[in-house]
Parts: sequence; C-alpha cells; structure tokens
Amino acid sequence: MNEKVFPHSKWEKLVNKDREEILNRDKFFEIAELNKNEVWADFGCGPGYFTLPLATKVKKVYAIDISDEMLNVCRKRAEENSIYNIEYINSDGNLSAVKSNSIEKLLIVNVLHELNNRENLVREMNRVLKIKRKVFVIDWKYEELDLGPPLEHRITSQQVVHDFITNGFTFIQNWDIYNYEYLLGFEKIKEIN
Repeated sequence: MNEKVFPHSKWEKLVNKDREEILNRDKFFEIAELNKNEVWADFGCGPGYFTLPLATKVKKVYAIDISDEMLNVCRKRAEENSIYNIEYINSDGNLSAVKSNSIEKLLIVNVLHELNNRENLVREMNRVLKIKRKVFVIDWKYEELDLGPPLEHRITSQQVVHDFITNGFTFIQNWDIYNYEYLLGFEKIKEIN
C-alpha cells in the first residue's frame, strides 16, 4: 500500500463536523457554479464528504476511489440519506469505466499528493471531461502546517498547474479560500492522445 494514501479505517475523520470549518463545502459549491443538469466526478471520493451534498445539487455524480471500503461507506451513507444518483467506481487512476467526453465537471480533493504518477490521472481526466469543462483541485498547501500529511508528501500548486497545462488544460484561478488547502481551477481546452 502507498504510505501516502489515507487509511480507510479512519474514514469518520473525513466526515466529522470539524472538517466543515476547515474545508467548507458551500464555499466550494459557490465557486463551482453548480447546475442541476451537470454530470460530475469526485475522484478520491472517500466516504462522500463532497459527493453526497454534490449529488443533491446535480444530475449525477461518479464517486471514484481506490478503496472498496471507502466506496462502501459512501454508498451506505448515500442510501441512508436517500441519494441514488451516484455511480460508484473503484479505480487507481484508470477511468476506463467512464466514457470519454462524458463529464461536465470533476473534483479531486487531497488526492494528487498521494499519487506516484499524477500525469496518467491528469490524462485520464482530459479524456473523460468534455471540452471547455472544468476540473477543480483541492490539495494540501506546501507549508509546514499543524494539519495534514507531512511536507515531503505534499505537492506545490505550481507543480499541479504544470501537470494540467501540459496535458490539455488551461489554468483558470487559485482561489485562496482555505487555510490548509489550495483550490485550483482548470478548463479543458484540447484533447490529448
């Protein structure tokens, strides 16, 4: 197992009430300009911290995670809340279960720093995302902070921007709305092979 991957046994930490103060979803949803007819993907969905409220606001959400255990928790929490417009996909970065050009917006939260080969995932995001549509990346700031993974596991926002602009995206903005994480926006401008 990759030592950088958040352990599924600690899933409750990802949905506790304190997390809303640190990683406020409503602030993100306002920036993302949600539309009830959109199809979203939440890559690295975990127990559904973003997935569940997102699914109540859009047409469909692909909940994608490397952990079957996290997907099962997400599914159970969705069913407990009568949310049924979520499709669950186990994936380590290969999004072959998702059709090309089928997603309007994609969210990836605190996952890129865990990956050994980010470029492969960014290429897959390019494939599944419709042209002129957006990816939002939230990840840990590259600073010594009292929360989150150790500094040596983090990646800079500049590294993330480079990964995306070299794979068919343009950089939109860095919204500085969180104390511990950066929020970056990208738009797909071309298909890549």
